[in-house]
Amino acid sequence: MRPEEFDFEISRVVTAIRQHGCNSVLLQFPEGLKRKGREVATEIASQVPKCKIVVSGEPCYGACDIPQTDADLIVHFGHLPIPSIETEKSVLYIQTRSSADPLPAVELALSNLPEKVGVVTTTQHIHTLSNVIEFLEKNGIKVHVGKGDGRTFTAGQVLGCNTSSARAVADEVDVFLYVGTGNFHPLAITIATGKGVVIADPVTGEVRRIEELKNKVLKQRFGIIELAKNAKRFGIVLSTKIGQRRERATFDIKETLEGYGKEAVIVEMNSVTPQKLDAFGLDCWVSTVCPRLAVDDYALFSKPLISPVELEIAFGIRPWEEYALDEIFPF
Repeated sequence: MRPEEFDFEISRVVTAIRQHGCNSVLLQFPEGLKRKGREVATEIASQVPKCKIVVSGEPCYGACDIPQTDADLIVHFGHLPIPSIETEKSVLYIQTRSSADPLPAVELALSNLPEKVGVVTTTQHIHTLSNVIEFLEKNGIKVHVGKGDGRTFTAGQVLGCNTSSARAVADEVDVFLYVGTGNFHPLAITIATGKGVVIADPVTGEVRRIEELKNKVLKQRFGIIELAKNAKRFGIVLSTKIGQRRERATFDIKETLEGYGKEAVIVEMNSVTPQKLDAFGLDCWVSTVCPRLAVDDYALFSKPLISPVELEIAFGIRPWEEYALDEIFPF
């Protein structure tokens, strides 16, 4: 297995800086690519010595997370634009394509695939989608690739907060093939669609299923919801991030809580940490920010952290059988 490399498109970045006549540029990296920050910044600075190159040290979890800055240009690595979001600053999105070849893992997955398959992937691997489709079709698989809503940039793309491309073809497929790393995206897909998901990991070459993790996560979420039922004082997290700010939903949640006789306060913040939440001394928090927070980081928080969907289940507004991971839709 070859080490995974990423295409930072340095020449494209340098061209954009020159075309914009930038005096200062902010480079923004997701958590998994920050280790490359010094190297990329140094290379860019060497080609545009009169421009001030600064690397953002703040967390970045998606294209929804564009920082406030005085820089003339933000270069956002690792994600594609969210079409439904307009940014105040000039932003150059660099996909940061992965060098990992998915076909060995996809070939290994063939024995797990039925006749009709939906194919989904993430930003780093979207450029390999046509090769994957061609390979599957040559092996007798009928492939369906869904077009998502205004939150996704291209067909077949899934986000941690949006599975619309999968939901668009769920009725036409027997199973989904997820080409990518990690578990959250396929987890969101299987819960949203009710279909099984086969993961073909381009980096490790492994093939795995998601059912065991799905059952584990649902048990965890059920326990958190049960704890939330006994809470009296609620905090509702409202994000300052442009692509996560669901203000209307936040105030609707506050009204719902108060309608059930609960105390509720809306707390605005950029990055959510256990320390920030603990400072308020509340019993439970409802998160309207990145859906991954409540699922991936639940063990870090001393008080229940639930999604708007989970709040509905806790109050009996929605039955447990209709559980779904929180998603962010175009706004």
